[in-house]
Amino acid sequence: MPARFNRIVSSGLAFGPACIALMLATAVLARNAEVESVYRQVASAEAKVAKALSAKDSKGLSRIGSELGKIIEAALQRRENGGSVSACDMAAHSLAFVAVSAADGLISKGEARKLLMDDAMAAASDFQKDMQACDKLAGKASGGHTSVGKALRAL
Repeated sequence: MPARFNRIVSSGLAFGPACIALMLATAVLARNAEVESVYRQVASAEAKVAKALSAKDSKGLSRIGSELGKIIEAALQRRENGGSVSACDMAAHSLAFVAVSAADGLISKGEARKLLMDDAMAAASDFQKDMQACDKLAGKASGGHTSVGKALRAL
């Protein structure tokens, strides 16, 4: 009996490191898929924001900001659960701030409009930096991501 017990224990111990490695690899693949998904959503939203800014569509900008809010809420939930927030999540946050500030700026007048548009320009600069980091994280070719800033300057 002792020989059989030793065989079972030693073979069980051999599977331990393999199981841990498999769990870690699965977690990494799931995180990569999540980053890829957020990357696609933010890149799509970037084009929509630039188009809405060109059209001076404040309702469209507000809607885009709300859509990006779902990504931001998920990132905050991960952070509260001890996870990390990626550069793509930060890019979503910056772009949402651009969209909401610009939407409010388009319907405002005078000094309020100027302040809101200045906030949107600062957020567009942050978005460009965050999106370049997101490009690297997602393994994509680093783009300029200047369309939002250019559309804001055109206003």
